[in-house]
Amino acid sequence: MRKDRRALLVMAMALGLAVAASAPVGASASAAPAARPLAGQLHIAAAVADAADPFYLTMKCGAQAAARKLGVSLSWEGSASVDVGPELTTLDAVEQTHPNGIILAPFSPITFVQPVRQLMAHGTPVVTVDGSLAKKVEVENVHTQNYGAGEAAGRYLGRLLHGKGIVGVISFEPGIPVEAARVNGFLHVMKTQFPHVQILGTQYGHADSATSASITASLIEAHPGLSGMYVTDLTDASGAGSAIFAAHKRGTIKLVAYDAEPLEVRGLATGLFDALIAQDPYAEGYRAVTVLTQLLRHQISRRSIPYYYPTGWTVITRQNAHAAAVRPYEYTTSC
Repeated sequence: MRKDRRALLVMAMALGLAVAASAPVGASASAAPAARPLAGQLHIAAAVADAADPFYLTMKCGAQAAARKLGVSLSWEGSASVDVGPELTTLDAVEQTHPNGIILAPFSPITFVQPVRQLMAHGTPVVTVDGSLAKKVEVENVHTQNYGAGEAAGRYLGRLLHGKGIVGVISFEPGIPVEAARVNGFLHVMKTQFPHVQILGTQYGHADSATSASITASLIEAHPGLSGMYVTDLTDASGAGSAIFAAHKRGTIKLVAYDAEPLEVRGLATGLFDALIAQDPYAEGYRAVTVLTQLLRHQISRRSIPYYYPTGWTVITRQNAHAAAVRPYEYTTSC
């Protein structure tokens, strides 16, 4: 997600890190030129947004691994923000290269329905990853089982607070199905298992860490007893973390957040974060390339492909951060 340098600076200070530890704004996941397809070789192209996000860099690693194994060519293109306009431009540019199949991380459930429908109609199969569309027009949709992951976040935070306290919630954007699932799973557990925890209304940081920092700072001021925060994306999590640190509330306000980029994982050790709901973007990339390749090679039929393919997740804490079982869920910035 889009990163605000001021909030990342404060967060890096909280972790005792140099500013250089964060990825530069506008860095591209497609800086290295893609290998030119061999004669007769399948070419699969990906279009994502916020290409420098470690989530998508990790997804790219999974896609590259599958492409090498299956002998297909892979190109990876992405815009530098989460804005829909630039991603549409990226998708159009990818389409002009005439790939055999396309991987798309849609940052709008509505806007990308028609472009995907047109691609499918013209014989270019599309697999969506991370997000989902309002209509089932693509071959397959691959993303985390977010409702269950949200439930796990609720259980962990509820137990951490011993079933009482005041909790704020920050999500990316209203109307995004995967984000709604992350919030709804969390709220369900809180309502049914921890009824004495007061949940403040969900607010939206729009994947802008400066906005989420401002929201968190306002919650701290308005609710002196604020004891927990749940944030559903890594950029808004960095903003919430920076505000908690600036208010000298590290450890007092328990912070449970989605994703496991390197800066967040380091934040566990310093006490800024208490748990991370880590997704498996590597598996998403690997699955997308595999399904498209098998479909294009007529090894499987579209009818045999499940529309929704859920990928795993885990809860990373200070206690298990170095365990071999959770290491594959920690995001990377290089393969």
